[in-house]
Amino acid sequence: MSRPTDPLAREVNPRVRGLFIKNLADFQTELARLQAGFLPGITDWQLRQTLPGIIFRQFRRVQDLRQRGRELGLSWPAKHVASWSAGRTLLDRLCHAPDHDAFVRTALQAVPSALAAAIDGYLRENATIYDQPSQPLLETDRDELRALAEQASAWRAAEPSPESEAFGVEVDALLEDLVVVLSTHAGRTGEVCRGGRRIGRLPLPDAEIPAGFTLLEFGPEAPADDADYTERSRYIAVNFLQEVQAADSCAALLFDAPDMPWEFFFDASRHMWDECRHALFGARKLAELGVSVEASGLSTKAYAMRQTLTPLDRYAALTTQEADAFPGKHAGLKEAVAEKDATSAMAWSYDIADETQHVRYSTKWIPVMIEETGEPRSYDQVQVDLRNWRATVLAEAYRPAARASARAS
Repeated sequence: MSRPTDPLAREVNPRVRGLFIKNLADFQTELARLQAGFLPGITDWQLRQTLPGIIFRQFRRVQDLRQRGRELGLSWPAKHVASWSAGRTLLDRLCHAPDHDAFVRTALQAVPSALAAAIDGYLRENATIYDQPSQPLLETDRDELRALAEQASAWRAAEPSPESEAFGVEVDALLEDLVVVLSTHAGRTGEVCRGGRRIGRLPLPDAEIPAGFTLLEFGPEAPADDADYTERSRYIAVNFLQEVQAADSCAALLFDAPDMPWEFFFDASRHMWDECRHALFGARKLAELGVSVEASGLSTKAYAMRQTLTPLDRYAALTTQEADAFPGKHAGLKEAVAEKDATSAMAWSYDIADETQHVRYSTKWIPVMIEETGEPRSYDQVQVDLRNWRATVLAEAYRPAARASARAS
């Protein structure tokens, strides 16, 4: 007969004590995914610009925690299964945030604050030479979570709705058990998600135009053939600004993608942040030209159209568009250099570097997603289908004549 495990043996076991780190990493992965899911619905322009970077940094910190967990003898399955994450009840409830304020109040303020407090508790119990490698990783995570919670107060509504207040109280009650949840083994009892997932209000079917922005239903108007370089550069800057829609599509994909290897979500978060930065390339050039981004306007049409696709097809639509755009990007860079336009030249250069990486991502992950979802089409056929979709559906949706014709019919 085997002897029961000695309590001291369990108490000093790095794998047992490090369970908190594993659960924290899984919980923050899912928290970052749902934060991304709400991104397209945010109307505060400053938050819309800031959140993608916050989410990517959270994934970077989780990457470090996962590495440390492995050093302590913990393991993760080859595929990140969302339903197996610690704190699933709380995470699912967050997806029901009824409005902007409720989302900020809970997912950006209350939950990060509670996580920071939980990390503090773990550090107090493990502040010795034995687990020193974990300490700087956890301290960095705690400090960024705490900074986010403090910063979020600036994004709260001046007069929260009764629904927002009630939702916040409900989430606060769920947070009371967070420390216990993060210290308890999470069983692998949930189902594997093999298609696009839906929880609460997510994913959002359409994006919101930030407050004060003009709606560009059909995108920016192209300059005349004889327009000078200044006018053409303004048009290009407004087009860069439209990359908000690509960031939003990546954000939705982060939320509703099927269960995939964790590294896919890390790469998708980087893709999202890059697209947000590209939009800000345009904002910088517009500021240089003395043109307001609000007056220049934004469209949501590409985002809404891509949301009608499965996550696999949406990812292919995004990345085939990037792959096909390189000739135009290189021509834009050449012209900007010839015109001594350093701002636009830098934008084109870094855009080309980023988009090259995104095409590499798609080459790596689309075949994996095909396998995970049981998609019968080949990689090549998916590429062909989505190029056809862009040419026959998305492009036509941007033509006013096509829209007028649809209304008449």
